[in-house]
Amino acid sequence: MSRPDITDEKLSQLYDLWVERRGTRLVPDRSDFDPVVLKPWLGNLALIEIGEDGQYRYRLYGTNFVFRFGVEMTGRTVEDLPPGQSEAIRRDYDAVVESVRPLSRRYTSGFDIIDLHRRLDSQRVETWERLVLPLANGGDTVAMLMVAAYDQRIEASPSDSPGPLPHMR
Repeated sequence: MSRPDITDEKLSQLYDLWVERRGTRLVPDRSDFDPVVLKPWLGNLALIEIGEDGQYRYRLYGTNFVFRFGVEMTGRTVEDLPPGQSEAIRRDYDAVVESVRPLSRRYTSGFDIIDLHRRLDSQRVETWERLVLPLANGGDTVAMLMVAAYDQRIEASPSDSPGPLPHMR
């Protein structure tokens, strides 16, 4: 299996862990990833169950995502995302499930910035890199997806404030 084109160091390290845990199998099992081992990525990690109906349900939605996007997706489905975003994410997730191969992608998207009173304040365009990794549940069939994503800002100083919470558009 060829390595996806990953530029983010944290995502590269997660991919290397996935390969190590996979061993000689087609795909590693969800039980191969203890939460303690995943600690460096947890804030930027989502675990998604694939339902029998083909729905993608967020079992875990990282705290950094909740902070940045202003919405808690744990227990919700991809279809609960805004329409344009849900279709794009579903395409990526479907590609990983069908190919049983990881997928890495950089994307730029507009996010609505909400002020402290939860009103639309402005819009921010951000570039993220996302890694989607297939996981099994006691077999070779993809039963879950482990997804990590990081903002690809070139430079940020400690004095930079994240500002008001952005909402997905």
